Amino acid sequence: MHNPEEHKTIQKLLSLFSEQECLRLGFLVKNDNQTLGVTIVGTGFLLDIEAREVTTLHEAYAAGFEQGQAQVH
Repeated sequence: MHNPEEHKTIQKLLSLFSEQECLRLGFLVKNDNQTLGVTIVGTGFLLDIEAREVTTLHEAYAAGFEQGQAQVH
């Protein structure tokens, strides 16, 4: 089961990674009812990495660094 309010976001993550991998990476969590929900890490991945079409590890690092810098200032 998926949280209906987050269905599209969850489906996008599941289209990129398996459920098991999403859970391992902390993109998704399961509540006591085994319902999937999106974490802030999953949302951040979609906004900062996927939406920017980051494809390499060093681009992902740079995007994360830029996001961190923006939050500090």
